Amino acid sequence: MNTQNSNRIVWVDLLRLIAMLMVITAHCADMYNAAPQDDPMGGFWGAFIGSFMRPSVPLFAMMTGLLLLPLKGSATDFYRKRIPRVVIPMVVWSVINYMIPWLTGVIGMDKSVISVMFPYVYEPSQELSEAISNISMIPFTFNFYTTHMWYLYMLIGLYFFIPFFSAWVEKGDQKLNKTYLILWGASLMLPYLRILIDALIFGECHWNAYGTLHYFAGFTGYLLLGYLLAKGNPMTTRKIVALGILLYFAGYIITYTGFSTVAEQYTYAEAPELSQLFWQFCSPNVALMAIGVFLIVQRIKINSPKVQAVLASTTKCSFGAYLMHYAIIGPVILVILPLHLPTPLSVLCSAALVFAICWALTALIYKIAPRWAKYIVG
Repeated sequence: MNTQNSNRIVWVDLLRLIAMLMVITAHCADMYNAAPQDDPMGGFWGAFIGSFMRPSVPLFAMMTGLLLLPLKGSATDFYRKRIPRVVIPMVVWSVINYMIPWLTGVIGMDKSVISVMFPYVYEPSQELSEAISNISMIPFTFNFYTTHMWYLYMLIGLYFFIPFFSAWVEKGDQKLNKTYLILWGASLMLPYLRILIDALIFGECHWNAYGTLHYFAGFTGYLLLGYLLAKGNPMTTRKIVALGILLYFAGYIITYTGFSTVAEQYTYAEAPELSQLFWQFCSPNVALMAIGVFLIVQRIKINSPKVQAVLASTTKCSFGAYLMHYAIIGPVILVILPLHLPTPLSVLCSAALVFAICWALTALIYKIAPRWAKYIVG
């Protein structure tokens, strides 16, 4: 592996940067996907750009498996180190996001601004009581003021599971690993089978949510996939890159075509589950895209110490950027929109500006409050 030092994997730093940029860009494009657009090209670009960015979360999960499996040290130490560094910053930034609508009212902004800043909020409120109500639910759930926090709830669950998963992975039974991935791959078809056949499938019913493939479904497959793919393979770089491109665009065609076709018939408000069907992270098309990106980036060699240092800094700030980016996107979009840039340029400029601000703020927090930084930005 191409490493900056014995502990750092440079291509993983690059992969994390790519995944982070994908997340931010996808959320900057959300305003064009959340509701019908006066300009049809707005909807087209929203679907076109948003579909390109779907591998983001699977890539984060794959990197988690790559870096944490098999687990080093005891489960108790792992939980003590990892869980607070996710839970505490999640609470801090959830509170910040929930207070933003109330603050817009305090400074005299019209509440229609909230729907620009949080595009999936269709009935915005500037009442302090609603902000407090949302904050009180943080231990249990999130809403569209904190859309990105779903990932952290899921990540905490993965962290709880990793010590148990690690004990099995550490045995190194390749046949069993492949069997697990085959069953996991089959489970990726469940979102489509629920639409094509029945919403309750393979034993699922109103008193049982745990169907045949339930225990092989979800993001644990990405953990194992990242761990196994990181071991490399004997194929030449040219063949790996060609394969990665093929997998990515095969998955993209399905993702974009499916999403845009559904979006022409239903808005998110009308059919949220159906509108997100082809964008689900645990689906075969998105998995293909994620594998493609992973394979390509894995073969990129970065020898420049300066570039390695920048990527290392990005890695350090990536979790903080994830936590705060959704709160930053709204103000940035409010600045960018009056410029009337073409939609793709507007999305890309917004994403670049949001990333730069988040990176700078996270780095500043680490500098001025190093002892408290882990509780604010992870």
